[in-house]
Amino acid sequence: MLEHAIRTEQLNLWYGDFQALFDVDLDIKKGIITSLIGPSGCGKSTILRSVNRINERLGYVRIEGSIKVMGEDIYEGGVELVQVRKQVGMVFQRPNPLPLSIRDNVLFGHRLHTTERLTKSAAEEIVETALQQVLLWDKLKDQLDDRATSLSLEEQQKLCIARLLPVKPTVLLMDEPCSALDPKGTEAVEELIWELQGQYTILIVTHNMAQARRASEECIFMLLGKVIEHSRTGEMFVTPKHTETADYIEGRYG
Repeated sequence: MLEHAIRTEQLNLWYGDFQALFDVDLDIKKGIITSLIGPSGCGKSTILRSVNRINERLGYVRIEGSIKVMGEDIYEGGVELVQVRKQVGMVFQRPNPLPLSIRDNVLFGHRLHTTERLTKSAAEEIVETALQQVLLWDKLKDQLDDRATSLSLEEQQKLCIARLLPVKPTVLLMDEPCSALDPKGTEAVEELIWELQGQYTILIVTHNMAQARRASEECIFMLLGKVIEHSRTGEMFVTPKHTETADYIEGRYG
């Protein structure tokens, strides 16, 4: 049985002449929540954008090494980008709901990735299931025709997660998913992340040390494009193995 959902080996990445990642070896366990921490510019978001190949859009990115998702090298020739994006969903810092109804937002990914025509009842079942998973169904079930952009930021972010679920991804990448939210919204999204734990492999980038400690089972500390430490979250915050990790966690660096 496959133990690791994401595995990188000797991963190096350049933006033009600037090297952003250096020989990154990572093993992200299947079905758990892993947080990526470190100062700005250390390579956290670069790793996320590499795991679903968003970096390619820039046109001046060069990658060496390998990234495997569920055992498949996603950069091998012949791998279809649409299949990578289907398996690896991504949530960004600011919610980005489409300027459509709540219902059409949830169904968007399913319509994008399949030619199957849904009956009305099948479509409604998909919408209900996804909104239940993100703890929004009871609140929004009578507002499905409202524009998604009318929702609060917290609700928009949850809806963006719901939009990913109907295509059945195995991995959810979250890049500072709470940075635009107030404390109450942050708490609600963290609660949702724990609700999804076990059903998906979740890799979350955060600058918030308290959030990393609350909302992840394993933690990776990065510095200057390199992985310094990867351990159980509790262990890292209580007994970090490296001086650089301790300095960052205790606020003496970054």
